[in-house]
Amino acid sequence: MRVLIDCNILVSAAISGGVCLRAIAEAMENHAIVMSEDILAEYRRVVEYPKFSSHIKSRMHILIEEIALHSEFMVIPDNLPPTEEIEDEDDLIYVIAAHVGEADAIITGNTSHFTKPVYGRAMVVSAREFINMTVG
Repeated sequence: MRVLIDCNILVSAAISGGVCLRAIAEAMENHAIVMSEDILAEYRRVVEYPKFSSHIKSRMHILIEEIALHSEFMVIPDNLPPTEEIEDEDDLIYVIAAHVGEADAIITGNTSHFTKPVYGRAMVVSAREFINMTVG
């Protein structure tokens, strides 16, 4: 399966581990992670928020580098056709990368912004749904 990992999954994995960390591990070990430079830049921007402790920031940096090492980077063309609407313009980078990278799923905990069940061919799934779909 080809997947994108929303930044909130990365943050949750660094803070509490649990199912979000399991979803990232599953994606790295058994699936293709779709990535763009814009998504990587968002990961790196979010890690610098002052609300995170140095311990959490350190865990996030490690996760970011591991995810990047296991990712297929998509080159996003300048002249994209119109894309589907999304609630938060900041999350448009995920929809675009999903389209260009032919992703099967966007793993997110942010269903208030990803309001549709599918964008293009990419299903919107929680970390738990992803684990249930792939591991059982």
